[in-house]
Amino acid sequence: MTKTSNNFKSFIRNNIIQAVVIILSVLLSFYLEQRRQVNITKQEKNYLLTDLTKTLESDIDQIEIILEGLGNSDKNLVKLLNDINNNHTLLSDREVAEILLQIQIGTSFFPQDGIFNELIANGSFNLIENEELKALLLNMYTHKKERNYATSVEIDNFNLLWRRQIMGNFRIQFNYNSYDGEIYGQQELTRFRFNRQYYLSNELYGALSQSRIYVGMYTRFLNDQINEYQTALALSKTEIGED
Repeated sequence: MTKTSNNFKSFIRNNIIQAVVIILSVLLSFYLEQRRQVNITKQEKNYLLTDLTKTLESDIDQIEIILEGLGNSDKNLVKLLNDINNNHTLLSDREVAEILLQIQIGTSFFPQDGIFNELIANGSFNLIENEELKALLLNMYTHKKERNYATSVEIDNFNLLWRRQIMGNFRIQFNYNSYDGEIYGQQELTRFRFNRQYYLSNELYGALSQSRIYVGMYTRFLNDQINEYQTALALSKTEIGED
C-alpha cells in the first residue's frame, strides 16, 4: 500500500513538473515573440524617424525660401507706400509696375505630413521615448497645420482679389518663366498702362497696408514654425542615436 501510494505521488509530481515546464515554455515563447515584435516595431520606428528627419530638413528649406520672399515683398510694399506718400515722386511708372509684379504674399507653406501619419497609423509613434518630441510633433502636424491652413486660405483669398484689381487697373501684361524662381517661377513685365488716379487712391493704399499686415502675420507664424521644426529635427536625431 505504501509503495503504491509513493508511486502515485511520484506520478502526480512528474506530471505537475511536466505541466509547469510546458506552461513555462509556452510563456517563454510568447515573451520571446513579443520581444521580437517590439524590436521589429522599434526598428521600423527608427527607420520612419530617419525619413522624418529628411522631411523636416526639406520643410525647413521650404520655410526659409518663403520667409525670404515675404521679407522682399514687405520691402517692396514699403517702397510703394513711401512713393504714394510722396505723391509718386520716388519711383517711375515702370518701377511701380515691376514692384507690383514682384510682391508675393500668397505663397503658402505646405508641411509634408506623410511620415508622421505613418508613425501614427502603425503604432510606432507610441514607441518614441522622448515625450517632448511626441508633444512637438502632435502640435506641428495637428493644431499648427490647421492654423496654417486657415491663415493661408484667408491670405490667398485676399491676394487673389487684390492681384486681380492690380492687373486690371494697370493693364499689366507679362511673360511667365515657370523654371525660374524657387517655388512658383518669375514674371517679367512686358506691357502696362499706368493708372495714376488708382495708384494714389485710398483703395490701393489700404490694400498695400493690409498686405503688410498679412506679411507680418505669416512671417511671425513661419518663424515660430521653423523654430519648432529645427527643435523636432534635433530631437529626432537624438531619438535614433544620431549626433
